[in-house]
Amino acid sequence: MHQGFRLVAAGAAIAMGTAMVVACSVIGIEQQEPITCEGESPPATAPGESFPLLTIAQGESPWALVTVVYADGVVVQAENGSSAVEPVTESAGERTDDSADSPGRVRPDDAAGPWRTGYLLPCAVSELREVAERALYGGPEFGRIDRPDLDWTYLRYDNGVSTASAEVHGHGTGFSDGLSWSERRARDALREVSDLLRVNIVSTGEAVPIAAVQLDGELPDGAALPSTWPGPPAAEVLGEAGCGVLPEDVAEEAIRYGVEQGLGDAGAALNLRALPPGVAGCE
Repeated sequence: MHQGFRLVAAGAAIAMGTAMVVACSVIGIEQQEPITCEGESPPATAPGESFPLLTIAQGESPWALVTVVYADGVVVQAENGSSAVEPVTESAGERTDDSADSPGRVRPDDAAGPWRTGYLLPCAVSELREVAERALYGGPEFGRIDRPDLDWTYLRYDNGVSTASAEVHGHGTGFSDGLSWSERRARDALREVSDLLRVNIVSTGEAVPIAAVQLDGELPDGAALPSTWPGPPAAEVLGEAGCGVLPEDVAEEAIRYGVEQGLGDAGAALNLRALPPGVAGCE
């Protein structure tokens, strides 16, 4: 059997579709149009030339990064909604010639990784700053929906002076079981952020080079990755936080190893993630 790697489609945090709303609460969702930015041009800078204004992660942890909006309007999004890779067991006889080129598959020779470019026009960035600060500052409470199957969304906003973050259960699903009135209002404000991104991000689809490699998750006590693993011991990288960034001199080799070999049984609960430029990782 051969282990390859494919991107995990965790669902992009900003793809907030309309879901069926439970009977206990109906939240009106207005149709939005892109902001008109007359005479404005897309940013001419590259990812990472400006600091991350807003980062969004979705799934099992705040390390599952899917979207980065930089302060200059440059945007990078993880293709298929995840920057993580997951082992796939394939039989050599079942593998087709083009299977390595299927969408979301990280190939051994793919140095670009999962990140793809996009942008917001300047007036949309200004509007994003306003709605994000309105939604995230002041300690809003978002509550937890009475549905354990729903994902978490993690947002971190940094305007260059101060930061704010939020962990929101079931964001954008339309469910509101168990939420108070104030928690629903807080979610309405946060949905403005998601809606703004959804209708205003222009995807250009260019591949973004991997800037760093992050390892996160859990490793059983006393366990270790295979002896051929090129990086430092996983327990050393993870530390007490359960997340660490690999040294630069082994990052490329570690990604290649992960693509070709996998992380073995001991690494079943670990995630190897490609980070875009300007993102420190493990935040």
